[in-house]
Amino acid sequence: MNPRIKEMLDHYEIQKLVSEYCRGCDRMDAELMSGVYAEPSWDDHGPTKTSGPEFVRRTMELMKDPRSVAGSHMLGQTLIRVFGDAAGAETYFLASSRRTSEDGELLNQLAGRYIDSLVRDKGEWRISKRICVRDWSLSTPIVADWLRDAGFADGKRSEEDPSYSVLKLRGS
Repeated sequence: MNPRIKEMLDHYEIQKLVSEYCRGCDRMDAELMSGVYAEPSWDDHGPTKTSGPEFVRRTMELMKDPRSVAGSHMLGQTLIRVFGDAAGAETYFLASSRRTSEDGELLNQLAGRYIDSLVRDKGEWRISKRICVRDWSLSTPIVADWLRDAGFADGKRSEEDPSYSVLKLRGS
């Protein structure tokens, strides 16, 4: 295969892997989210530093808290360097979550970067080590939701989300 085509395919597969991780997190799909990690793996997500699958388990438990209402990731540019069956990637992101508290609702945002070490495992890319870098974060009280009753389909953290049927997926 032409080396440039091979590099393009590797980049595509790595970017797809990062997108699958974020989708798994946003839709609370533990199976999809866990599937991005190599065996063994390590994830340094600030206060949680553990294996990839254990990070997913802990994240899902936190998101089951009824005060955790919604969350989403917006991905930015990714710089990828491939070295045979190993690779490094830096992906910019903005993660937002809506959470209720005794004082009302909050919008929490984290802007940062996923610094990923990846390995090709049985022909597929997997994250062997991730460092979640915080560039900035903030919490803002939600005083109004101007589109709450505007007729939009609400996002769901389950197979009830409209994306599942269109993408022909099933949740974990």
